[in-house]
Amino acid sequence: MIDRALAEAVFADAVRACDPARLVREAVAAPALAGWLGGWWGLAVGKAALAMARGAGPVARGLVIAPVAGEVPAGWDLIVAAHPVPDARSVRAGAAALALFEDAAPPLRVLALVSGGASSLLEVPRGDLAALVATTSALAAAGAPIAELNAVRTALSAIKGGQLAARCAVPIATLAISDVVGDDPAVIGSGPTVRPPGAADLAALRAAGRSRAGEILDAYGVARPAALRARAPEARGGRATRALERIDGGAGEGGAAAAEIGAETAAAAAAATAAAAAISTELAVLLAPLAAFAEAAHAALVARGVPARLLATPLVGDVHAVAAVLAATSGPLVAWGEPTVRLPAAHGQGGRAQQLALALAALLRGGTRSALVIGSDGVDGPAPTSRPTPAGAFVDGTTWDAIEAAEIDPAAALARCAAGPALAAVGALVVTGPTGVNHADLVLIA
Repeated sequence: MIDRALAEAVFADAVRACDPARLVREAVAAPALAGWLGGWWGLAVGKAALAMARGAGPVARGLVIAPVAGEVPAGWDLIVAAHPVPDARSVRAGAAALALFEDAAPPLRVLALVSGGASSLLEVPRGDLAALVATTSALAAAGAPIAELNAVRTALSAIKGGQLAARCAVPIATLAISDVVGDDPAVIGSGPTVRPPGAADLAALRAAGRSRAGEILDAYGVARPAALRARAPEARGGRATRALERIDGGAGEGGAAAAEIGAETAAAAAAATAAAAAISTELAVLLAPLAAFAEAAHAALVARGVPARLLATPLVGDVHAVAAVLAATSGPLVAWGEPTVRLPAAHGQGGRAQQLALALAALLRGGTRSALVIGSDGVDGPAPTSRPTPAGAFVDGTTWDAIEAAEIDPAAALARCAAGPALAAVGALVVTGPTGVNHADLVLIA
């Protein structure tokens, strides 16, 4: 058994070990980027954006897009945008990023710092923002894994999947911190700054993306939005900066302004194609893989005298199936991944880590084992209405019975995906606040 104090200390050790500022600072000092120093503009987006920008240091012009406010180095402007659901702030951030990338001209280069959470923080929808949100929310509720969610997000966006990079006429170096299985920089944050193979034919890429997104939505029984039922109309014209002014002026939820940004003239598309063809010095560097946080936690646990085993592959699939596998293991185990949760129509408050923790509480009931299930970013699920947002939960063999003693039906809470209030009632929730780190969820079980 791992006690709660030890588990939370190991989590804190892993947060320090995965410091994004240090990772970026070391990367920009490496020979691969030596020629870029002093000549770049910057874009930092994601849950780790603030720390990554601090690691890069001052720039001539830069934009940080993050879910919370914080200090940024000289030259960087900060936009606080929405996560996990994009809103008008996310569209404003997308417009500002487009303006930055469109304005960059030789001999400048762009340093892009991308981490998990970028998909919702940075958005320029093709079509209506409300339709994008409704579609992706329905797909997530149906239990679609992150790779399929990102494929649909990309098809409904004018900047994801390398489309933001296609608007830039100078080389881009993308430094990415992974929160996705496979650790592909072109997928992390939906890959806005990584030009995909064949980027010279952007129209063909978009057509293939729309087709794939439609297949995914059909497979989960989610209705195709208008942007995927027919090709979006081409541009009326207008630069991103003009659209940004409209958003600031109050263009509803960003729908009308976003339509202006997302539409492209044939001339703009041709210019983007020419720029992409001329660039041959792009970089896309993975700073830390999805497993990095679990690896750091494993090292911290071993250093504290616990002979734990590190799971080699990520936890994927239905959260209840994952709980059954974890409960059947023996000995101290460090596991990592992002199981999927299928939300019922009338679901309660909670998050992926809380749901897995409550499922484990049922399976560990009456035994001597315990488990910490926690999001590396310190935020699990939507913010509750009347208490701090938890990072996850710590459960043991007594948790299930304690919830029942509190006159809450834990089985009903599990079925409704309402793990949060049930765990809160017995003090099982762990609250850390945002960590500035974003990798896989962590499970410590022994």
